[in-house]
Amino acid sequence: MESFRLLLLIGIWLSLILTIVELYLIVNKLWKRKHERKVAESQSSLAGIVSIVTSTPFLFHYFRLDDWESLIGEILAIIVSIFIVFVSCGFWLYRADKRAGFFQLLKSAISLEFKEIGNLAMAILRRPVGPDSMVSLLIQIAYIDNEFHQKEREYIENFLRKWNIQLSIDEVISQENSINTGNFKSLISTVKEYLSILPPEKQVAEMIDTIKELIHIDDSVSEEERMIVGEVNSMLQSYLSEDVEFEKYDVFIIPRSEEQEAKAMTVLFNYKQKLLQGVKVFWVGEYFSEEYAEIICEEYRALGLFAVFLRPSQQSEFST
Repeated sequence: MESFRLLLLIGIWLSLILTIVELYLIVNKLWKRKHERKVAESQSSLAGIVSIVTSTPFLFHYFRLDDWESLIGEILAIIVSIFIVFVSCGFWLYRADKRAGFFQLLKSAISLEFKEIGNLAMAILRRPVGPDSMVSLLIQIAYIDNEFHQKEREYIENFLRKWNIQLSIDEVISQENSINTGNFKSLISTVKEYLSILPPEKQVAEMIDTIKELIHIDDSVSEEERMIVGEVNSMLQSYLSEDVEFEKYDVFIIPRSEEQEAKAMTVLFNYKQKLLQGVKVFWVGEYFSEEYAEIICEEYRALGLFAVFLRPSQQSEFST
């Protein structure tokens, strides 16, 4: 029995020594780098505070039991936690405002940490539906003005990290036909593709907010961007509000010759033919704004086809 107690005591002291070594290694790694902002931001003030709070009752418990080995371990752990709190709040960082005290720094660090507190859970639990379509849609919107600004790239990269999407922007751009600058039909097709996979409503709502932020990220919004993004947002809103009737504008191609009819069949995929006041026409699609419907018409007119749109009040004039 005495031998067992001796072995147990040796084990306890070895454990204490290893704990001291462990804590030293933690502090040693941070000590040289405590002046670096990225190191400070990688530490958790809240975790340090929680460690101090949860360890304090054990100090009194071990002291009452005269358990000096455990008491020493807890005291050292609290000291290391205090050090980590100082590192995490940026106490040793160069600051323009030297008057900022410890508690002000701590408040700022905790405020930032609360904003990021759900990142890990989101990375583990959040699995977006249709990530390829989401990224392609954002990149095409960024390209509306035929430029991809650095701010737009950084915003989309942050979006990828937030949603835990393992895609490279450059790879998406390099994919054949993934980006067609100035091709608004391609953009609308991407939106339709995204909605066809039935993403969760909450995800679609977040996409609407993301798109609104993205077009304002370069501090300028052209009339063309405003109109096209308005069309995209209306499509997403209609997905969220299936019970609400949105006014839509139907676009048609009216062939004036057999040659134009053949050309229309070539440029349109899965086309539908209808009768408009007794004339056979090709139905291109329906859109949420008169301005965007006119843009679509102009694209087909540029191909030598006669394209028109009908307002909601005129749509009773055609039959299938």
